[in-house]
Amino acid sequence: MIKLKNDSGYNESQIRDNFNGTNGETGAHIDSKGVVRWNSNDQIPFNDMLTDFRTLDLINEENHLHSNLLREKENEEFWNDYFKEKA
Repeated sequence: MIKLKNDSGYNESQIRDNFNGTNGETGAHIDSKGVVRWNSNDQIPFNDMLTDFRTLDLINEENHLHSNLLREKENEEFWNDYFKEKA
């Protein structure tokens, strides 16, 4: 088992469970555009979890980078829309 130094606080087994949907976790998938998304809500995991997935070769570098960029874009769009509605 790999000893991970990570921000998510999970060990290797827990990270694999998070990705694969085993041990009661809902799991994640890579969509048709190469973006990592949670099965439960179709959201993109935070960078700490993506980094852990990458460290364990559950996703590749392209999936990791593309997912992070798209999550940032989606968050920016959300907040822009939110503040427009509040104005």
